[in-house]
Amino acid sequence: MYVFAAIFLAIVSIGLPEAWMALLAFVGAMLALGMGNGAVFQLVPQRFRKEIGVMTGLVGMAGGVGGFYLASSLGYAKQLTGSYQIGFLIFAALALLALAGLSAVKNRWRTTWGAAHLTAAKI
Repeated sequence: MYVFAAIFLAIVSIGLPEAWMALLAFVGAMLALGMGNGAVFQLVPQRFRKEIGVMTGLVGMAGGVGGFYLASSLGYAKQLTGSYQIGFLIFAALALLALAGLSAVKNRWRTTWGAAHLTAAKI
C-alpha cells in the first residue's frame, strides 16, 4: 500500500490541471494509507501483550503528530517555494521509507511473534 500512496502523492505533486484529478489522487493516497491503519491496532495486542495500553497510546500519538506534521510541512513548503510540490514529494519518499523499514523487519517479526505463546493443542 505504501507504494500506491507514494505514487498518488507524486502524481499530486506534479500539479494536475484539474481539481477533480487532484482530488482523485488525494483519495487514492489516503485510501492506500488508511488500509493499513486498522491493521496497526489489530497487531499491537499481538506483538505487545503486556504493554497494550502504552503501545496503543504511542501509536495514537504518532498518528496525531503525523497529522500535524503533514499540514504544517505543506504550509512551510508553500511559503518557502510557492508550491506544495516538495511537501508531497517528501511524503511520497516517507511512504517508501516506511515500506523499506517494514520490509527489513518483516521476516524477523513473522518468526518471533507469538513464538513463546505457542503450545500444543489439548483435546
